Amino acid sequence: MKEITNFKVLLEGDVKAEALVSQEPLSFWGGVDPASGEIIDIHHDLCGQNLTGKVLCIPYDRGSCSGSGVLIEMVKTGTAPAAILCIEAEPVLALGPMIGQKMYGRGMALRTISKEDYASLKTGDTITFTDGSICAEQ
Repeated sequence: MKEITNFKVLLEGDVKAEALVSQEPLSFWGGVDPASGEIIDIHHDLCGQNLTGKVLCIPYDRGSCSGSGVLIEMVKTGTAPAAILCIEAEPVLALGPMIGQKMYGRGMALRTISKEDYASLKTGDTITFTDGSICAEQ
């Protein structure tokens, strides 16, 4: 088990879910189907994977503010990831889930960690967010 105690909380939430890990940035606008939660960007290494209910681990997001709109729709329809864990996060990445929380009463957690801690994450790990730590178990 890997315990990470140095992180920044951008959107609160206690989560326990399977990790979906990429080394590539992801654009939600045009890269994710909000109706299904499937990653549809044919150039992305997670193309064809479904991120619904998972901890999506991406180094950072890519794209415009339109990605917030996609995340709002995903929160609304229940296809959003349970959380996003990344190295860097633009404020726009947090905006969609934050509005989704206000509008629909559900959102998702968002945290950032160091490059070194990020490098230890693997797809299929069980990731748990608590107030004081992030735990990754194989």
